[in-house]
Amino acid sequence: MVRRFSIVFLFLLVPLVMTAQEKTFTPGGFIRGGLYLSTGDYEHDINAAFADAALTLTATDNLSYKSFADLRVRLGRQFGDNVSDITVREAWGMYYNGFMSLSLGKKIVKWGRTDLFTPLSRFNPTDYIYRSPDFEDRDMGNLLGELTLNAGSRFRLSIVATPFWNPSLLMTAPLELPQNITLEMPGGLDPADGLHSYGFRGDFMLGCFDAGIQFFHGPDLTPGLTLTGADYSDPMNPTISITGVPYVINHAGLDFETVLSPFVVRGTLAWSNPIEDKEGNEEVPFSQVEWVAALDWTPGAVWITAEYSGKKVLDFYPSPYDPIIGTEPDMADLAELFNTPGFDPVEFTRMQTEAFGRLYNNQMHQYYHSAGLRFEADLLYGRLIPSMTALYNFTSRDLLLMPVVEFKPADGLTLSAGLEHYSGAKGGLYDIIDDFMKAAFFSLKIEF
Repeated sequence: MVRRFSIVFLFLLVPLVMTAQEKTFTPGGFIRGGLYLSTGDYEHDINAAFADAALTLTATDNLSYKSFADLRVRLGRQFGDNVSDITVREAWGMYYNGFMSLSLGKKIVKWGRTDLFTPLSRFNPTDYIYRSPDFEDRDMGNLLGELTLNAGSRFRLSIVATPFWNPSLLMTAPLELPQNITLEMPGGLDPADGLHSYGFRGDFMLGCFDAGIQFFHGPDLTPGLTLTGADYSDPMNPTISITGVPYVINHAGLDFETVLSPFVVRGTLAWSNPIEDKEGNEEVPFSQVEWVAALDWTPGAVWITAEYSGKKVLDFYPSPYDPIIGTEPDMADLAELFNTPGFDPVEFTRMQTEAFGRLYNNQMHQYYHSAGLRFEADLLYGRLIPSMTALYNFTSRDLLLMPVVEFKPADGLTLSAGLEHYSGAKGGLYDIIDDFMKAAFFSLKIEF
């Protein structure tokens, strides 16, 4: 208790010291309470209930340096588990002048100009099951260094490097797995050799036309799934262990943004290629090419964003077996397989594990087509903000609908209510997660 009081005292003391030194110090943050009620067939009616707070601190001399910190505290329950944690979401310092800037620390870095589909963002891990009415709260930040060089007003070069692998947290923790399957997923910084990342991005600002080109090398933010154990001493009740592991990729892309009045038009093209061969490595995905076309329109007090995303999986071959998670095995078919001369049950399980990884990465088919649409209105002079976000994958038939209403009865006070609705084809990703991800939510947030 004394230690916590000392920390609070330091936060109160620092502004006075920095003001005396004629430097700018800006504290801020929020306090929020939230409740998620399950709308799917989930074992817990209360999907999540939490009280959280954020304390942000910005310090600068407005000449040569800037620093920023974002400290988060959360208490409550989520998916049946108690939550009690203190997280440093961001904490970085920056030196800058007219030609360059250098940042070091934990920072959120997003590359790319599109909003709903973001194939160019390679340094920002995401917690996909973090319950919050603000989707940006899922951004976890990364420990990195960022150097930006400015060559006049028309070109900027950004160089980013991370010493460790910090993977995203996937929608696997709340899964109800069969008793014979264990799934262990990584979290936090992995200091293993060869898991550092680096990337280069050049941005061209040419009047009403902006463009960027980039390259990335390092472990993908999404862990791959590998089979680490398969005991078939009882063929009808095997013991199977699966682990999330890193895989290294080369990734390149380009994007642009221009104004064709009254629209803002954006486009993206990205290519991803794993370093390891896919054959024999179930955790390694296929190489792929993605493209995004986006349109923004602002008629009056309404903002409309529409995006299309396409993907081609390179060197594709159909999966010989169904995913190990999300499908009910046919016992008669399994018995026939096990009685086939030369059948290898471990290889069968490995290919099932690969199939689930392909399902998660949208690589069960050679081509994928998706669309996203977002409407947002600013009503009552910014007091009432209704919005609607819809994402649909035409290939996998995965659908996300997210209507939200924000009401701001007073400055700094926001009341939010909304719905996260997931649905998909039987055996698809959203069919697997929809029971525990579908929820209605309510929150009250006070900013300071």
